[in-house]
Amino acid sequence: MKKLSLIVAFVASVALLGSCLRGTDPQPEQVGGLTFVNTFVEAEAAYYYVNRNAIQGLDPLPYRSYGPQWPVYYPGESRRLEIYSTYQDNRLVDTTFTVRDSVYYSSIVYGTHDAPRHFITEDRIPEGVDDPRAIAAVRFFNLANSDHRVTLRIGDIEPAAAFRNRPLETAQTGKAGEAFTQVAIGTYAISVVDEEGETVATRQGTVDLPAGSYTSVFLTGDERDPTTFYVGVVRQWVN
Repeated sequence: MKKLSLIVAFVASVALLGSCLRGTDPQPEQVGGLTFVNTFVEAEAAYYYVNRNAIQGLDPLPYRSYGPQWPVYYPGESRRLEIYSTYQDNRLVDTTFTVRDSVYYSSIVYGTHDAPRHFITEDRIPEGVDDPRAIAAVRFFNLANSDHRVTLRIGDIEPAAAFRNRPLETAQTGKAGEAFTQVAIGTYAISVVDEEGETVATRQGTVDLPAGSYTSVFLTGDERDPTTFYVGVVRQWVN
């Protein structure tokens, strides 16, 4: 009986030690993140999967919405991203991406079921900025199903070159337009106009661009129904 008691005590001690060691294991640190932006007009929502696992909190992500940032803990790993439309579960995107340390990303889906489009941006502080918390910066994407070139207008500010005459983005132009452009801090009415200067859509209310804000503005909708044109605003994480 004494021998049995010693064995039980030894096993319990080992189990307790293992539990303590596990409790002190360092937790992985977040090294980046991925924001999901759904501007796919031909479905009410979209489902997102990374490595065949559904993204928590994005099941599904409604049209004209963006999802909570998906944290990235391990850089250097190739991940498979799939996006499905809620309309007949059509797959819109099947791609891979590799995460780099200390980089935030955005996944932007748009287009039509016949021609779905998607790109991933790196969301970075503009080069040459001494104090990222002292500026406001914006980038603009034309994601509407339309042949028109469009221009972003922020109040009465003369549109920056990056905001002018944007065609419907391709994966290449979307990626090329990922940089943020510094703008004056303030509160503005925001609209999008076409080549003739005619207003395509106006953001309801005003948009605050405070110090330390990095904002993506996009036009979405479909010219087959002009009432669907919409100016979206997404506040971004940057690094």
